[in-house]
Amino acid sequence: MLYLHKLRYLLLLLIVAACVALWPSVQAAMVVDNSLSTWFLSGDPALREYHAFQQRFGNDEVVILAVHDAQPVLSPGYLAAFRGLTRELEALHAVAGVNGPGNTRLPGRGLAGSSRPLLASGTTAAEVRQALQPLPTLRQSLFSNDYRTARFIIRLRQMPDFDDRRGEILAQVQQVVNRHFRPEQAHLGGVGIVYAGLNALSQHDFGLFLGLGYLLMFGVLLLIYRNLLLLVYTLGIVGLATYVTFGVYGALGYRVNLMTVLLPIVLILLGIMDSMHVINERNRLRTPTSPARHDALQALRNVFAPCLFTMLTTVAGFLALLSCPMAILRNFGVFAALGIALCLVFTFVLGVLLLPLAKAPARTAAATYSAASRMVAFYQYLLARPRFFATLSVLLTLALAAGLPRLRSDTYTLGYLPDNHRVVTDHKAIEANWGPYMPLELLVEPRPGHTLSDVAVVQAAFAFADSVRQLSGVGQVTGFHSLYQAGLEAQVGDKATRLRASQGALHAVERQLGLEFPALLAQFVHAPSGTGRVTVSGRMLSARQLTAKVDTLLLIAQATLGRVATVRPAGYQPLYAGIVAYVTESQTNSLLLSFVLVFALTWAFIRSFRLALLTVIPNLFPVLVLLGAMGWLGIPLDTATASIASIVLSLCVDDTIHFVYSYQQHRRHGFTPAQARLTTIAHVGPTIVLTSVVLFLGYAVMTLGSLKTVQLFGLLTAIAVAGAFYGELVIFPLVLKKYDPE
Repeated sequence: MLYLHKLRYLLLLLIVAACVALWPSVQAAMVVDNSLSTWFLSGDPALREYHAFQQRFGNDEVVILAVHDAQPVLSPGYLAAFRGLTRELEALHAVAGVNGPGNTRLPGRGLAGSSRPLLASGTTAAEVRQALQPLPTLRQSLFSNDYRTARFIIRLRQMPDFDDRRGEILAQVQQVVNRHFRPEQAHLGGVGIVYAGLNALSQHDFGLFLGLGYLLMFGVLLLIYRNLLLLVYTLGIVGLATYVTFGVYGALGYRVNLMTVLLPIVLILLGIMDSMHVINERNRLRTPTSPARHDALQALRNVFAPCLFTMLTTVAGFLALLSCPMAILRNFGVFAALGIALCLVFTFVLGVLLLPLAKAPARTAAATYSAASRMVAFYQYLLARPRFFATLSVLLTLALAAGLPRLRSDTYTLGYLPDNHRVVTDHKAIEANWGPYMPLELLVEPRPGHTLSDVAVVQAAFAFADSVRQLSGVGQVTGFHSLYQAGLEAQVGDKATRLRASQGALHAVERQLGLEFPALLAQFVHAPSGTGRVTVSGRMLSARQLTAKVDTLLLIAQATLGRVATVRPAGYQPLYAGIVAYVTESQTNSLLLSFVLVFALTWAFIRSFRLALLTVIPNLFPVLVLLGAMGWLGIPLDTATASIASIVLSLCVDDTIHFVYSYQQHRRHGFTPAQARLTTIAHVGPTIVLTSVVLFLGYAVMTLGSLKTVQLFGLLTAIAVAGAFYGELVIFPLVLKKYDPE
């Protein structure tokens, strides 16, 4: 530490230079991105399939606009607004096209007939009804049966920087819609709308928790130590660690997302823990005659080894997330680990700079000794009644274990948003006024010897659509087959269903669609590959529900289309459905790996297999508290909660390592186990209590967030910290007394 003290000004200069260099990267990192690339690994087969689908049919991230009124939306004002809205939307560079009443063209009769617009200047409600009466397929895609709701499908252009510009593009769409309709008339929905809502709330929560975290730290430290320089010391640790972490994060091209928005609060709380261990050790060493510089450097020297190994175990817990198949969790683990390591670095660099200048008031040292005395008294009380506390611990363990069978894996993206959020209220309005609208894409590939326009394929597609519409929560089923149906209705009216059995009629309709509506045909038929697209509109489901729905659809597809075509899920929804499997795998892999890494590092540190086992096993109790509470409270394992257990294990081992390190040092100096336990609790007990309180309060603050991911992460981690506190103060002493006897 003396050598580090000599280099303190050079180190300060290097820190300042690094902060200046990283500023542009920090700014870049603050752009929120919850796109698919943040969730899935680049080589993920499901992601490759999704990109292949986009190459065939364009961007499937459409915006659904439903315009609703208590009266039919066929008044002159509405019809004029539909036309004006469509013109303005189509003028946006990011919009590839709009399917809706404002630009729909009615096909002409016969092969030589020319199409005409549904809405022209002066078109009346009666003319619209009359024009659509013989075209039920077209009418159902534009208006509800009572004409009180009109639907527009806004197709967004596929662009290399689409994910970065999503928020800007959707804001432009919203502005155009707002110019024509009031908020209570127009409702927007779709995957992109949910993403945009999540991005906005992520940015809000990032600023909220950064501010609340610093406020919490400011209040706790000022209340405990009443020393401004010590406050600057701790603020410096967490501030610099957070800044540099996001600087590296941004420099590598990453952006803040649903998980990394939690990094500031994680680093704030861990930075507080490191600083409090140092400060309390400095206070313990204080004597009326000892120089402040000597006390500070000696305190840093004394806590270096346990702080180093607690950092390594915590880093190991977060790096265990690298075993997860989800990119969003891997990146969170890596950069949390980086930030934690930086907390340790700045704890000692700033320690040699600031601690020698900070005085230790006599009253603070006296308070530390008073707290130590109370901890010793509690330990004596506890160890005098081992049967009672052991029985209580066993009963708690059994009660929590009973909640484990209730655990389930699931993810519901819309559920991350609060119920009163505009995205949620719009979604409910669309489902109420139009019906199920979330698109589930299916790719239909005719078997050898068949094409999409074959009678057998078209008839099988209609059989599939008819069967699917009988399922609960399913709305319209559109695709290449309904396009042929609409074309036949334009030619022969109500005879269209009978003519679907005519190969000649189907070929004629396909030619006419290619001549008059090539862009519309390309949305459902990919000519180079000969594949077709079927879109099943359904309710927004959780990932588990969607997986079950997809399985049902594929069974129906096999029964109806299986002879003539293969059908597989495509688009965004299969990726979403796959999250359930990923979450379960993430929880299992990361927890097992975290346990192995933490145990191995603890064993390497204290060089005693028995003590290492005694250290880790009681700390499984907070993991049981976490998972048991989730089971009893009905909280599913999802992206917000999947890997908390591994993080909690690594966090909660920290205090135990400080305890065991001090205990082992006293045993080596000839103390009996009983003497070593009491001396150790007097030494590290006050810090354990203070850090547990700070951790609990800090994570509990997250429940104030808007995002459910943030709320659940904070709530469950706070519960686990409470469990760790019980395990540290009750279970660990009992285990230590029994298995390390006199």
